[in-house]
Amino acid sequence: MNRLAHHQGIHKFFTMLGLALYFSKPVMKHLVHIVDALTTKGFAGTLTDLHHWSFHPNHRTTLSHFFTKSPWDEETLLRKLQQWMLRRVERIAKQENQPLFVSIDDTICQKTKPSSQATHAIQGCDWHYSHTEKKSIWGHSLVWLMVHTMTQ
Repeated sequence: MNRLAHHQGIHKFFTMLGLALYFSKPVMKHLVHIVDALTTKGFAGTLTDLHHWSFHPNHRTTLSHFFTKSPWDEETLLRKLQQWMLRRVERIAKQENQPLFVSIDDTICQKTKPSSQATHAIQGCDWHYSHTEKKSIWGHSLVWLMVHTMTQ
C-alpha cells in the first residue's frame, strides 16, 4: 500500500476497528486516502480536492468508481465507528465517575422550493413540521443522537 507517514496511523486505527475483516485491501487503501483528504486544511468537498489532498496514487476517476461502483458497505464502517465511540465515552464516564447523557436533537435544513418547482431536484426532501416556525416546511430533517459525559 502506498502510504505517507501519517497514513500508517489511519490504517492502524482502521485495523483496530476490525475493518480489515469486512473490507478488501483496495477498499482500505481508498478509505485511508479519503480520511487523509477530509482532515486536510483546504479541502472543499469536491472529488478533485479529495484526489489532490489525499495524494492518491491512482487517477481521479478511480475514486469516482469507488464511490459509485465499489462493493463496500458504508453501514459497516458507520457501525464500527459508532461502537468504538460509545465504548470510548463509556470508559471515560467510568474513569471519571460521571453519568452518561443522551441528547437527541432534530433540525430542519430548509430548501427554497419543492422538487416539483426546482430545476435540479434534491433527493430526500419532504415536508417537515418546524416547531420554531409553527408550520410545515420543505427540506431535509436531520436527527442527531449524542452520548456524552459532562467533559466529553
